[in-house]
Amino acid sequence: MHERVAREIELMREKYPKLEHGEHLNWVLIPDYPLPPNRYNKERTQLLFTIPAGYPNTGPDDFFVDGDLRLSGGAEPPGLRIGSNSSSGPAPIPGNWAWFSWHPVRWKPTATIEGGDNLLSFLRGVNLCLEGIEAT
Repeated sequence: MHERVAREIELMREKYPKLEHGEHLNWVLIPDYPLPPNRYNKERTQLLFTIPAGYPNTGPDDFFVDGDLRLSGGAEPPGLRIGSNSSSGPAPIPGNWAWFSWHPVRWKPTATIEGGDNLLSFLRGVNLCLEGIEAT
């Protein structure tokens, strides 16, 4: 698993050069994740998610953002929960977190990174969630 996760992290780093990860490749932090324009009270947030032990057969579930993230009008976004304990477990690093209860509807990894779901496809789903679009 570690070799595949390391390769996927490097693919993500091409798009998010400030990406950080856990020593055991069990979490990813993107400190300056871009948010959809005009939807939130800020342009970027920290984005943190856990890579489950059963990855890639088990996909990531839920993700953390800055605890002060709100919609541009001040309301909490749908699906956002305040705190550092998600339904998938606690945030792997300390911080002022909130989390989205978000779960890929379909998770179909394959033997090759490019052939099926991977950490980049998880981030595509995160984008849909942040845009307020239901996961598919």
